[in-house]
Amino acid sequence: MRFDDAKPYRKQIYTKDEIIEVIQFYGWPQEWNRKGDKGPERYIEVQVWDERFIQPYTWV
Repeated sequence: MRFDDAKPYRKQIYTKDEIIEVIQFYGWPQEWNRKGDKGPERYIEVQVWDERFIQPYTWV
């Protein structure tokens, strides 16, 4: 089951600088939702991409 509470930061992709702004505004989920009783977020998931490593696999 997906959780859709229409929070403005959901379904977004952020750069490193942007996610820092989101954290500054909303705070760390580990701090305000330690027990998970305020929604599904308990951590911030990230993917780290480095163009140097993926460049050989791009066709553009």
